[in-house]
Amino acid sequence: MFEGCRELIPLSGLRLLVSFLILGLALAPNEAAAQKSNASEQITYVFKNGDTLFNLANKYLRKQADYFAVQRINRIANPRRIPVGKSIRIPVYLLKYRPSTASLSAFRGDVSIATGDRNLTPVQGLNVVEGSHLKTAARSFLTLQLEDGSRISLPSNSHVRITRLRHILLTDSVDYEIAVDKGRIRSKVAPLQKKADRYRVRTPVAVSAVRGTDYRTRVDETSGTTFSETVEGEVVVAAGGSLGSDRVVSIPAGTGAAASVTGALVKNELLSPPELLDPAMIQSETELRFAVAPRAIAVGHRIVIASDAGFVDVVAEVQEPGAVINMPSIPNGRYFVQVTALGADGFEGMPATYSFKRQLSTLGGSADAGDFGYRFKWFGEGEGQRFYRLQILKDSKTAIPIIDEAGLSTDTVTLSDLPDGEYYWRVGVTQFSSDPEDREAIEKWTDFEKLTVAN
Repeated sequence: MFEGCRELIPLSGLRLLVSFLILGLALAPNEAAAQKSNASEQITYVFKNGDTLFNLANKYLRKQADYFAVQRINRIANPRRIPVGKSIRIPVYLLKYRPSTASLSAFRGDVSIATGDRNLTPVQGLNVVEGSHLKTAARSFLTLQLEDGSRISLPSNSHVRITRLRHILLTDSVDYEIAVDKGRIRSKVAPLQKKADRYRVRTPVAVSAVRGTDYRTRVDETSGTTFSETVEGEVVVAAGGSLGSDRVVSIPAGTGAAASVTGALVKNELLSPPELLDPAMIQSETELRFAVAPRAIAVGHRIVIASDAGFVDVVAEVQEPGAVINMPSIPNGRYFVQVTALGADGFEGMPATYSFKRQLSTLGGSADAGDFGYRFKWFGEGEGQRFYRLQILKDSKTAIPIIDEAGLSTDTVTLSDLPDGEYYWRVGVTQFSSDPEDREAIEKWTDFEKLTVAN
């Protein structure tokens, strides 16, 4: 554009035209906004030998004419004569980029991935692009892995948009931005390698800049308040839409920030990790049950279960008041559980992580009189080989058993010769796993039941 003007306008006139253009642009209404723009929305470029704004624009700016904006922002009088070593600022939105990639690492339940007007079928390894909408329904989860190794995890009832998923050509840097419209996300961000690398999380009332952290973001559905919580590393949170505002706080690990719809920004310490009681207990009942050491400062707890230690493949989660949390049944296997305490201030605390074994093994029993004596019957659920043991004690639960039958493979025993009196009985089970590599057996008993015999 500029090169062609030289053939139509004398050199002296061209210089005069450029001067008027620069003056006019310097007085443009958006000049003040350009000067106040957040420094993190720009990159710094150092001029090398042979560089001009024109060839820089040709290689790295999205439009050739965008060099005018760079010239204005940096107050460059002559775009052809820029000293080697001079640093200039370039708005990121002007820069050329190639699309970066994200892939669906894991998902469970009812998840929705839409790009443009297309709804994509979730499959592991699915490529997810900039502009995609991700939604999870109740008891549904998904995890994305970005090109640099960072991960984004969505728990239940969440909706996010991938607003930036780019690799900037000039700086060879990543430019990621996630918008949380509803619910929560967990960002496990790989350490950013370059100064120009950017990972941001936006909500309707706040924006966060993240560098190499484990970080949670939640939008409260009732109040609209955004809660930001740092588990590892450090995050910068700003109320509103710009990190250049004066309402900015830094939240290192163990702290959080709450940004309200009014623009208020509050920083708090997160509750310390809770203690899970008896974490090595085999979860054998139909519902899983976790007990947390109670603390008066916690109004409830959140439990997340995953098949891996990195919590990529989340299989269940629940949030409950109190210190005892029950969860729906999950398949047998080895799992990891993460428990956090919920504060009265709305923040979720620091996590504690444990491993546990899930092997369903339930047991119940009954006793009644029949035509041929007293029938003892038992029942239960569980995969793998099961052997039963019947004990009957007379007069006391602490007496020596008068009947102790082990290794039973049937579910019924009938006794026809019980004398009159009071008896206490129970049945036990030894259950082996259906997994041939798991040699650990479960042993459990029913509670003692009282039986009165009067012939």
